[in-house]
Amino acid sequence: MKYFGDAVILCGGKSTRMRFDKSFAKIGGKYMIELIYENLCACFENVRLSAPDVEKFRALGVQVIEDTVHGNVGPVAGIYSALNRATTQYVFIVACDMPLINTEHIEYMKHKLENYTFTPDALVPVNNGHIEPLYSFYRARISKTFEQELSAGNYKIHEILKKCGALYLEDKYSRMFDENMAMFTNINYKTDLENISC
Repeated sequence: MKYFGDAVILCGGKSTRMRFDKSFAKIGGKYMIELIYENLCACFENVRLSAPDVEKFRALGVQVIEDTVHGNVGPVAGIYSALNRATTQYVFIVACDMPLINTEHIEYMKHKLENYTFTPDALVPVNNGHIEPLYSFYRARISKTFEQELSAGNYKIHEILKKCGALYLEDKYSRMFDENMAMFTNINYKTDLENISC
């Protein structure tokens, strides 16, 4: 199985703060998920969405992985579903509200994974002391760990990562590609849309 090729955009959030489905928020006349999709296609052969409702995204013409775990469990459901449907060893996972994809940074993360003397279960960037699990690479085989933790009622990604062989990318490496770490920007409010440019 190839190392890289899969990327999945998580589209299962409730968008409570946005007050409308942020999957269909627009920047410069395009949906955020379209912008993310187009940028990811420069790095990956197989870019898909993950969502609890496949029909909602059918008009976009992008393949959608239906979440196999339902209920108020958060993004861990999308990650689990994405890993279960992986076609490559690693899957790049990103949230649908993070439109400032940095393709050079992603390629750097690929390079790091290829050159470790072992095969990490995940590569997760750190941003000012906080991890960015929704802008990270996950190894497909840890779907079993996610399944076990979901069954146990653990829906916290950072806790699940502790039970895997995850590595954390220090923010000094991410800053080489963008001093402001814009790639980790989340769009949560309507005002965020007005203040951002892609």
